[in-house]
Amino acid sequence: MPFFNSTVPPHFTHTESEVIGVPTRPDTANAVIDNDLGKYNLFPFDVFKYAFKTTTVRNAALTAPYMHNGVYSDLEQVMDFYNRGGGAGIGIALDNQTLPPRPAQPKQRRAKGYYRFYSQPYRYDPHPLYRRQT
Repeated sequence: MPFFNSTVPPHFTHTESEVIGVPTRPDTANAVIDNDLGKYNLFPFDVFKYAFKTTTVRNAALTAPYMHNGVYSDLEQVMDFYNRGGGAGIGIALDNQTLPPRPAQPKQRRAKGYYRFYSQPYRYDPHPLYRRQT
């Protein structure tokens, strides 16, 4: 059974953190990295500079603004950021970025489908065998 709460297998007790290169402003070229060092503030190892917990995408449409600093106001901006390759794709040079730096370039139809999917509120509908009988 997959988990979507950012916990890591096999015990699902540790959360993952990623370095994606979040900017200070929603620039798409020559951006500047946000000055919050993230996990590095707790664990001063270079690998943790600018690392932040990756959260669930469940109900993403209801959780704006996005990123740890609220730099993006809507999901389209977030998808554009990821599709460009994170910070590397908008001019931020980080030696420890964990997001692949190459642009994702999904097909336009697929990108719109992702946006529609994540824009919808999550509705839990259990399998018929587990539904409460009335």
